[in-house]
Amino acid sequence: MVYKNCRKKRRIKTEASMKDLISIQDILQEKINQLKKIIGSEDVNEILKIDLGEINTESILLDTEKSIHSLKCIDFKKGKCKACIYESIKRSNYLNEKVQEGINKYNQYINTFKDILYLKNEKNIDDLVIRFGFDKNCDLICLVCDKMKYYNNDEKGNVYIVYGDVHKTKSEYKSCLKMEFKYKDDYIYIDRINASTDKLRCGHATFVFTKFNTLVQEMQFPKNVKCIKGYVNENKKYIKRNDLIKFYKKNGFFVYKDLAFEKNILNKI
Repeated sequence: MVYKNCRKKRRIKTEASMKDLISIQDILQEKINQLKKIIGSEDVNEILKIDLGEINTESILLDTEKSIHSLKCIDFKKGKCKACIYESIKRSNYLNEKVQEGINKYNQYINTFKDILYLKNEKNIDDLVIRFGFDKNCDLICLVCDKMKYYNNDEKGNVYIVYGDVHKTKSEYKSCLKMEFKYKDDYIYIDRINASTDKLRCGHATFVFTKFNTLVQEMQFPKNVKCIKGYVNENKKYIKRNDLIKFYKKNGFFVYKDLAFEKNILNKI
């Protein structure tokens, strides 16, 4: 044990701080595991059952930081204790970082749940579809969409990718990815994809098309949807045309010379 050369009182105080941090870490992991069950179920009703309060970092870490960092090497008369206290502070910093990571993850999950409920209430969506995933930053994201049982020809629908910012800003601009589309007889027309979010090139648009193919089959349109169509709309400020073309091709679309794109939908038998 690295503390064997330290005075007993100091050793007890240091080890108690470590145990507190480890205990907090275990509690956090248990809370995160509970949220993961909801993520796995993809049921909005399960979100309504839980407390959506965030965890305050300062209230958890303040006491443990004070207790460990109050120990200075000058408190010890013998030089051989320096290595012990250096090691304890190093381990304390590591545990603090792990606890902070756990708190950030928990709060990001909670805020994503809040986004879902915000859209449900703000857009008056009764029959909500949600699909969870993770982006390139390992942050939780969620596709939110109406099942659109009542949609008729040329009526507009929306698909959102939220990650915890919509309910804070009360705005869809730069706080989520939004795809607008229309139902037209036997195909879906992609009207526009909002590319002005604060989280660009994180895989959010790819996640939309990964889930949208099967999502369309769950929607009750007047006719079966056979394909998805649209046009490559360049937004020079955020993404170049060639990058957009590569994006659509990567997601299984055929891009024509006039920049129209199309992808067939394999309907369930």
